[in-house]
Amino acid sequence: MVTIATIAFCLGGFLLAGAAIFLLLHIGTHLEVRTLRQVRPAPIASWDRGRVAAEARTEYGPAGPQIGPVSGEDCVWYHVRLTREPSRRSSDDSHDLLLDVASPGWPAIADPSGRVSVDPRKLGGSLRTDPSAVEAIRIYFRSAAPVPLPAIVPPDIVAGLKKHESLELTEVRMSRGVPVFALGRATGKGLVPSFFTTRTRDQALAVRIDDIGLGRGMIVWFALIGLALSGGSMLVLLTTA
Repeated sequence: MVTIATIAFCLGGFLLAGAAIFLLLHIGTHLEVRTLRQVRPAPIASWDRGRVAAEARTEYGPAGPQIGPVSGEDCVWYHVRLTREPSRRSSDDSHDLLLDVASPGWPAIADPSGRVSVDPRKLGGSLRTDPSAVEAIRIYFRSAAPVPLPAIVPPDIVAGLKKHESLELTEVRMSRGVPVFALGRATGKGLVPSFFTTRTRDQALAVRIDDIGLGRGMIVWFALIGLALSGGSMLVLLTTA
């Protein structure tokens, strides 16, 4: 009985911790909904400094048309990384970064009123990009299973690859003419986005409102079941002590 009560107490604790995590996510989603409601899309030409939003299309930036080095596709921006696993430098690292190359200029978005450059540094990362406006292609290479590699990969890296090592070549790129909803801060250099998605503003807002309802239910159920398990098992442990 004591063993079962102990397991139930631990499980209840895990559920309560899960409820706390869902609560934090819930608060974050509420903040996103408030931001989406407060900042409405406006013509790019009317923007001033500060928080802005637009429904526009991706367009070539100041550097003009780009060609993805891995895909060979026309695009407005690209970012290429080449990694080698396992790391030769340290057992604490999972891989070595051998190549990190981006297109020479920022991409842009445009609407009938004008265009603005977009800071691309978060476009392939943690930015709110659901679904993303970028496309990714990955190539895996091993000496035992060689595949054709583009010219951007230095031949000496391939020649020096050991049998137990592998290469991963990744290209993230953004095509021209993709409809996007962008929200962020307008600066002297361009837009620093916090939202950048192929959804419209209304669609992005609707998804988050649905998430709020789902999150609320998860918080309630995790908390109630966690309290019941923790409280009941604690009572059993105290009475059997």
